[in-house]
Amino acid sequence: MSKAEPLYRLQLLDIDLDKARRQLNEIEDALNSNPAVNHARTELAAAQLAQHKQSIEVKSLELEARSMDDRIKADEDRLYKGNIRTPKELVDLQHEIEILKRNRGAHEDNLLNMMLALDEAAEVVQRCQAAVDEATRHWQEDSVLLRETRSQLRDRISANEERREAICIAIPRADLATYTGLRARKAGGVAVSSMKNDACSQCGESPSSVLLQQARTGGNLALCNGCGRILFPG
Repeated sequence: MSKAEPLYRLQLLDIDLDKARRQLNEIEDALNSNPAVNHARTELAAAQLAQHKQSIEVKSLELEARSMDDRIKADEDRLYKGNIRTPKELVDLQHEIEILKRNRGAHEDNLLNMMLALDEAAEVVQRCQAAVDEATRHWQEDSVLLRETRSQLRDRISANEERREAICIAIPRADLATYTGLRARKAGGVAVSSMKNDACSQCGESPSSVLLQQARTGGNLALCNGCGRILFPG
């Protein structure tokens, strides 16, 4: 048996473990923070803030309108109660009332426009809330499948870790150290390269007949001259 065979079987397990752990991390991220829900909530928060600012503006305009009404009423009371003593004071007061009423009319138009904008802002909040509810509903439906998949992945990882421990027991420490070092350095964690047509499947280098024989039956691991990976004849 090739000395690289248990390392090749270990590599298959490790690659599967890498894949399963990546999938598990992705599922955990999806369960903890859903992008669609987060986006909908961000849009809702922005809409609520806009509505709040609009509401404050409307209340301010309403207070200002009441203040203008009070001032007009006070001036009209002065005008009609006969407390005005001179014609000039009478003319000035009438002129002031006219200006106040014109300003009050323009203010009323502005207030109406702001109230319409507030209604529109409220509608935007309702639509955003509906979007949040819809996204949350889909997320909850998807979460059922995600949780099932997470459970399956955890079982798969646990089983493969046990199998890995059993394989590692039978591998010499030096060989395991070589494998671990190569796996950390090589792309995709591929430390052991299976051979195809007596050539390294990773880099295409064809080993010498001596190295090929060592890969098949030698007492030491055979390393590819091209990429430095452990050669497994298969």
